[in-house]
Amino acid sequence: MGRAVLLLVFLAGCAGQRPQSAEALRQAVTTSKAERFEVRRRHRDVAASLQRNAQKCLDANSKGVLYKPTMVVSSRKAELHVHRQDGADAYYVLVVDAWPVRRERTAVQLFAAKGYDALTGAVKAWANGANAACPDMSRTG
Repeated sequence: MGRAVLLLVFLAGCAGQRPQSAEALRQAVTTSKAERFEVRRRHRDVAASLQRNAQKCLDANSKGVLYKPTMVVSSRKAELHVHRQDGADAYYVLVVDAWPVRRERTAVQLFAAKGYDALTGAVKAWANGANAACPDMSRTG
C-alpha cells in the first residue's frame, strides 16, 4: 500500500513538470533554446497560414493522443498553441509567436518541447508560405 501511494505521488510530480500553459512552455524552453527567425511575408498572411494549416494538420487524434491547436490573433501578434492530451496527461508541446517587424516582414519565435522536430519544421515552412505536408504526429514526443 505504501508503495502505491509513493508511486502516485511520484507520478503526480512528473505530471506537474509538463507545461500546463503557453507561458509555462515559453519559460521552460527559454529564449536561449527558442528558435527565432524572420520571414518575408506580411503578419496577417503568416497568421492565416498558421491557422489554416494548424486546423488541417494538427487538430487530430494520433494513436490515442489528441493534439489541439489554438490560435490567438491580433494586429500586433499571432500565437499558435499546440496542446497534447494522452489520457489524463495534458500539456503544451509548441508555442509559436509571430509579430510584424517591418513592412512585409514578420518575426517568428518557436518554443517547442523536445522531440517535436517534424512539427517545428512544418510550422517554419507554413510561416514561410510553403505548401508543406502535415507532420507525422505519431512520431513525436
